[in-house]
Amino acid sequence: MPFKRSPMRYAHIMGYTSVTYQDDGNCIISVGYDGDFRIWNGIGDDDPPTVCVGEHVWAALQYGDRVLVATDLNTVQAYKYPSLDKDGIEFRFTAFVTCMAKNKRFIAAGSEDATIKVLSVDDGEQFELENLEGPVLSMDASKQDLLAASIGDGKLHIWDMKTKELKKTIHDLPKVKSFEAVVHFSSPTFEPKKGNLLAYPNGKEVILLNTTTWDVVKKFVNPKLSTTLTVCRFSPMGDYLAAGSESGDICIWDCETGKLVEGDKPYDANPITKLVWNPKNNGELALSDGNGQVGTVTDIFVEGGEDDAEGADIVAMAEKEDDDEDDDAFDDLFNAHLKPDERDSENDASGDDEGNENCIELEKLKSQVMGPTQKSDGAMSDAGFDDDDRGTVRSERLAVAKSYPQQHPFQPSSTPNSLEHCYLVYNHVGIVRRHATDKENSIEVEFHDSQQHHGIHLNNFLNHTMAGLSETVLAMACPNEDGNPSKIVCINQAAFGKREWTYTMPGCEEIIAVTASDKIVVVATDSRLLRVYTARGTQREVIAVAGPIVALAAYGDHFLVAYHSAPANEDQHISLMIVTCVNFKLRCREVRVPLTAGSEMQWVGYSDRGSPAVYDTAGMLNIYHATSNLWLPIYNAEYLQTKGASDHLFIIKVSESTQHVQLVLCRGSKYPLTTPKPIPMEVKFALPMCDLESEKECLEDDLVRSLYLKVNDADKLMKETAVKLFALACKNECEQRAKELVETIASSHLIPLVIKYASKIRRYHLADSLAPLLPTFQEQEVQEEKMEQESVRENAAIVNELQHINLEAITKKDTTPKIKPLPVGTKKPTNPFRKSTAAATDGISSPASSSGHTGANSSNPLEHLTGKAIGFSASRSSSGPSVGSKLTSSSVDATGGQDENRPQNSGGGTSTPGMKFLPWFELNRDDLQRKHPEADEQQLIKIGMREFKAQQPKGASSGAASSPADGGSAKRKLDESDAPESGVSKLAKFGFVKSG
Repeated sequence: MPFKRSPMRYAHIMGYTSVTYQDDGNCIISVGYDGDFRIWNGIGDDDPPTVCVGEHVWAALQYGDRVLVATDLNTVQAYKYPSLDKDGIEFRFTAFVTCMAKNKRFIAAGSEDATIKVLSVDDGEQFELENLEGPVLSMDASKQDLLAASIGDGKLHIWDMKTKELKKTIHDLPKVKSFEAVVHFSSPTFEPKKGNLLAYPNGKEVILLNTTTWDVVKKFVNPKLSTTLTVCRFSPMGDYLAAGSESGDICIWDCETGKLVEGDKPYDANPITKLVWNPKNNGELALSDGNGQVGTVTDIFVEGGEDDAEGADIVAMAEKEDDDEDDDAFDDLFNAHLKPDERDSENDASGDDEGNENCIELEKLKSQVMGPTQKSDGAMSDAGFDDDDRGTVRSERLAVAKSYPQQHPFQPSSTPNSLEHCYLVYNHVGIVRRHATDKENSIEVEFHDSQQHHGIHLNNFLNHTMAGLSETVLAMACPNEDGNPSKIVCINQAAFGKREWTYTMPGCEEIIAVTASDKIVVVATDSRLLRVYTARGTQREVIAVAGPIVALAAYGDHFLVAYHSAPANEDQHISLMIVTCVNFKLRCREVRVPLTAGSEMQWVGYSDRGSPAVYDTAGMLNIYHATSNLWLPIYNAEYLQTKGASDHLFIIKVSESTQHVQLVLCRGSKYPLTTPKPIPMEVKFALPMCDLESEKECLEDDLVRSLYLKVNDADKLMKETAVKLFALACKNECEQRAKELVETIASSHLIPLVIKYASKIRRYHLADSLAPLLPTFQEQEVQEEKMEQESVRENAAIVNELQHINLEAITKKDTTPKIKPLPVGTKKPTNPFRKSTAAATDGISSPASSSGHTGANSSNPLEHLTGKAIGFSASRSSSGPSVGSKLTSSSVDATGGQDENRPQNSGGGTSTPGMKFLPWFELNRDDLQRKHPEADEQQLIKIGMREFKAQQPKGASSGAASSPADGGSAKRKLDESDAPESGVSKLAKFGFVKSG
């Protein structure tokens, strides 16, 4: 009789799920990705006892009064059963345990770190089976003490556990890099009675081997199967073999006859992850799938005598007749709703099948009508049917769409909070550790540069679970727990006064991510809001995000937000909001994140030059080029030769200037250990260019780096690499490729170099063809520079605006009045005995004349002291008023009230003794371009340098010399410049006169 399948029911969250039977067969035990351990009293149990034993649970094995559970803590924890009190640790690994197997004498456990540990039950001896090249996927132990294990490298190994000898290796199985990504487990199973047969799935067939000769005994095939098989298992007596497929099908064969047992089709198309038979040998097995569901298969075979079987058949026939009578009315209704042609064909088919007792066409039609979803057949006959009837005329069972989980929020450069000792953040600035044990709950901060900041040790009273660290700010956040609201707490590292500030989230809003830079702090909440603060604690904008937030990162005035832009299918659809904050002005750019197929985001952040970078679980690191709005792959974890199949990379820093990635290689795990402290390593950027073994391809790689990545001396590297490629093309007689290279780079600085080289090697035709490109490239560069300057002025907050902030600060004239304290000696009270400029020549001054002269005509009582006599430098003395250097009132009015002591130049530009060339050049660039329109940038700089030098005062005493227009002497008198320093001169050094 055909077997029956129960509907799959929810047991755990989506992910790997495993089931096993209690050793007496009365209960089903399931464990899943949510870390729960459930005991089911039959598949219909609506309230199974549940205990959370970890963040993730991968396998369970029950025997006697004990149960072994493999959790994410990289151990096999033993519990008392069914009380689930801890009973010690059986195995420890460097990665999580994926599967376990047991017979009377040995217990074996396999791990993600490509190791298998075996424990002898008799003497407690433990040994390892090493030198594997992938994670352990599935295992089984036989009565003859053989251990079979399928490995992620596509091999099936069989050992003798008594002698530790490798007996057999089978190749050509599906390969996988990580246990979490596995679909085809290729699970081996031994015949339970004697253990002389071994079965394993391969493709769409199950292969049966003799464990003595290792010859293929038989192959079990289901011709109706459309997908590959993933797992298989012998029944307790070894007379049946069951297998599960990638699409949820269950295939059961009679081992003696090889006949396929018919049964129900699957309800869901989810891959089967585990099959286990009931130890009672009652024709029942339990199964689990990759969607967190469990189910059972019953009535595979019936144990008992012939009388019992006949009685059961009679009861089944009676029940079937009753069901047929109850369904007659429904059958008539169904036939009435059929179209005439369909009714005729149905009658013909039923007439042909009257003699066929196995005909199930009517049952199929009932199943279609009773399906869960209704679908109208379109235009139908209106013979007495209303709209309500028309909606239920034709129905068909539709496959339920498979759902995929979206990636949960995470903190880049952190480890799971479920660990007792974890990293809240580990970046290029420092390390923030959290210790949450029975004795301690604290946070430890360690900076890489201990000379800049000292370490911090804090009691974690608020139970912070997230942190962000920059050169100036330590930001910590805690979730809603025990009625306490979620908070953000920040500590300023370089600050005086109160260093700590905090904010409480309103309502039930909970922080799910936090990041900090030297200027801003950003938190993300479960309400899809971003809250922006300054580094010193000023609350700024509150921004809404158009999707579930995944991660945050910050750099200077910039921060980025990764969020889900669409529901997940096989891939995660994540976008980045790149936001720039300058003053209270925000600018945002959105880009899609290029994740590898089937992978998730593992790290997101900025390079040392401010370029966003993303690393996914498949090991691909991409960097964002803002100018071209494109992502460039710069590294793949597979390029690291020392990385094993179960190793992972933990990104710390991406240095774009030095072309290196700083990371920690985690052996057999996803995250680094807190103790001992991991040792970071640096790997060089590796762009996936073709044929990097040859010289030409290596130079092309360097050229791409210099053009798109912010490397040190990028222009110099670009010129050198381009000239080498040009020379290589000329050497290989590829002049067109050489010219194409120059045209593609389009740099005016490169043209003279390649023309000179082409002429040197006597490629005169090539040199002549390159010469006309120079003015074209120069014009293009001028236009690009103008457009870039206009873009910078109009969009002050674009991603690369920080490169132009210094230039804008120089070219912008500061008109803000400078407020300076007034020195004691600068006050000018009205003095009737003070000498004026006019009276200086007459020798006598009157109070009226002195009071009537102000500004440039006022006299200095210390004017008889020269700068040299006082002891100041030439520039210092020139700034003070003197008889020979005072300006007339007309010159003051003409210059709009400029400083009367500032020297005036007759040139077209304005120059002061303290002004450098670069600010002067930026102020006078337009005048120089109008005077010399034919000059390029370099020539313009040379011309400006000559004029700048010509406008500067010549000699240290030029500032104090008077102009001929003032009627003063062109040279100072000898007795003024060489007067000996007297006591009055020394005292005069402490006197200051305010200019202007």
